[in-house]
Amino acid sequence: MSIMTQLEFELEFSDSEKEIARYILNHGDDVLSMSVKQLAQHTYTSPATIVRLCKKIGLDGYNDFKIKYSAELQYDLHHTDRIDVNFPFDKEDSYPIICHKLATLSQEVIADTIKLIDFQQLEHIIDLIYQYPTIDIYGSGNSLLAAMSFQHKMMRISRDVNLRVLHGEQIFMSYNTNHDRIAMIISYSGETNEVIQIAQTLKEKKTPLIVLTSIGDNRLSHYADYILNIGSREKIFTKIAPFASQASMEYLMNVIFSGIFQKDYEENIQNKISYDKKNDSRHPLSSPVTD
Repeated sequence: MSIMTQLEFELEFSDSEKEIARYILNHGDDVLSMSVKQLAQHTYTSPATIVRLCKKIGLDGYNDFKIKYSAELQYDLHHTDRIDVNFPFDKEDSYPIICHKLATLSQEVIADTIKLIDFQQLEHIIDLIYQYPTIDIYGSGNSLLAAMSFQHKMMRISRDVNLRVLHGEQIFMSYNTNHDRIAMIISYSGETNEVIQIAQTLKEKKTPLIVLTSIGDNRLSHYADYILNIGSREKIFTKIAPFASQASMEYLMNVIFSGIFQKDYEENIQNKISYDKKNDSRHPLSSPVTD
């Protein structure tokens, strides 16, 4: 489980540890430049309590926390004025300012996501998907929306994406898989129990598994054959909307689609244009102007 997720869940935390966790979540980048004594002063606790909290969430100590949490936040000392992905605008902001902040947020998220891509792993993923006639995709909520968009694009180039949207159906779909199929799970937290159950089933069935998830040692990543990381600055609960994770997921799915498309570039171009000309209602042959 990622550090951010553990701090948000506050599982078996004392009152003092909860205060530290909340302070860290609210002052993430600032905390990374603090010593353990400074953080203790700001949270009205003690260095020993902070170290105890670090060990409770599986870290060796405060220095280990700073190294690993900075990686989760994709912390950059040269860019301390980045948009807050959880609260990218304030209640006093004008509409032009909101527009500018959201545009900047999208740019920053995609830039962060590119830095996380292992391009050799990406190439393996695209080659692997290309070999299979069908890909089964699992996810819920915002992950499902990203998967549906991917499914729509792939359908236009005659690639089959198997997706289930009713509650419980994805678990049954995983039971029906085998080593001749390929699967992808999209989960920002990587900790949803249903997703973990699906991943365990896929592993038992020896189905190759691609995972899109956030940075950190979450449970889902342990079952993956291949991983692409989603930008990880976004909190699980405390946010306006999943602006950042959604943008990161959709970007990665668009990259995968583009890689598949490129494999048969000329054929896909011709087929898609031909199909759209015949079936797109916006074509002038079916326009009310020419009727």
